[in-house]
Amino acid sequence: MIEFTIALRYLRARRKERFVSIIALISLGGVVIGTFALSTVLSVMSGFEHDLRRRLLAFNPHILIQQNAGSEEELDKLASRIAQLPGVKGVAPYVSSQVMVASIGAQNVPGYMSGGLARGVQRGKNPTLDELRRALVEGSLESLGMPFSVAEGKGNEERKVALDGVIMGDGLASELGLHLGDPVTLISPASLQAGGMMPRLKRYAVTGLFHSGLDEYDAVLVFMSLKDARLLFDGEAQLEKGLQVQLNDLFEAPVLAQRISALAGANFSVEDWTHTDQSLFTALKLEKTAYFLVLLLIVLVAAFNIVATLTMVVIERRKEIAILRAMGAKTSSVVAIFLLQGGIMGTVGSVIGVGAGFVASLLIDRYHLIRLPAQSFIVSVVPVELEPINFIVVAISALVLCIAAALYPALQARSLMPVEIIRYE
Repeated sequence: MIEFTIALRYLRARRKERFVSIIALISLGGVVIGTFALSTVLSVMSGFEHDLRRRLLAFNPHILIQQNAGSEEELDKLASRIAQLPGVKGVAPYVSSQVMVASIGAQNVPGYMSGGLARGVQRGKNPTLDELRRALVEGSLESLGMPFSVAEGKGNEERKVALDGVIMGDGLASELGLHLGDPVTLISPASLQAGGMMPRLKRYAVTGLFHSGLDEYDAVLVFMSLKDARLLFDGEAQLEKGLQVQLNDLFEAPVLAQRISALAGANFSVEDWTHTDQSLFTALKLEKTAYFLVLLLIVLVAAFNIVATLTMVVIERRKEIAILRAMGAKTSSVVAIFLLQGGIMGTVGSVIGVGAGFVASLLIDRYHLIRLPAQSFIVSVVPVELEPINFIVVAISALVLCIAAALYPALQARSLMPVEIIRYE
């Protein structure tokens, strides 16, 4: 292609055009820096989004079905029908209610007390608890609801009692002064609704601690077996119950939630994870878009330099352009020459910048090059997610800007009158 050959030749400066070559290199450097910064920041932002989503979904199912009315038999039938849907990894019942959590001090006297949220879940092979298993820092998920031997009393009065195991957030345990194996008392505030009624309470053993990095879970949540939760909250009007659904692909949740809603009927309300924390994920997407637009300005500045560079090329090469036109070159070919110059600079700059951004993101992710104070952030190292779409969008955006920058010089070259230039020069 003759236009491409000429475009490459015009980018190689002659001795008297060294200044134009320097400006071209500066423009190319601007594209490289812009695409490098943009691809790296987008990888980091995607990493934060992915990490936050993983932490949230450790304690929230992909689809939550709440039973507003009806019997347990109706709930079981719905669970069987949902389990047969394609894309569903697992379905499990749950119950949830507000509780008061109290530690037990020396000589069995009450210790500290805090509000919490108890969630009764099904033990055993429960896919909805896979992420909780990964968040455990002490204990095991298998200890949930299992008898655990706890020592009570002191000296000769010490005796062993078997208490069912519960798992709680490390923030809540720290607030109450609890450690693995300590006894804890759960009190159901809803049982106090009727005047003069004694509160319903029961003692358990702390057999597991989890850490998510999110205070709204670590300082509140207590997991217990479904059987223990139903016994503790039996007959409470404020008890929340229903089904937790885990999917093979979490991004199919909105579609499957609609199908489940049609199956469930009026006695159930269905909500997927995209609506549970919609405001948070919307804010993250908005922030990611804002970073993209701000950093794209670096490439835009480089594009303005490309305009200046190619405009000077048009001035320096006007005699050659006139000769080409006189030899029969079409105006579209002249335009193509300068658009190709912008495209070449954009392509080279994007390949170098995006490639460097990919390598930098890979190194940050693999070797944890950037560390954060754990007490101020939910993560101790900067998370990175290498999504191909981010690098593709950055490269295409830079290329489009560079070609658009070459449009004005190309039109200027097209408007040159070869007869006038040859006559006077």
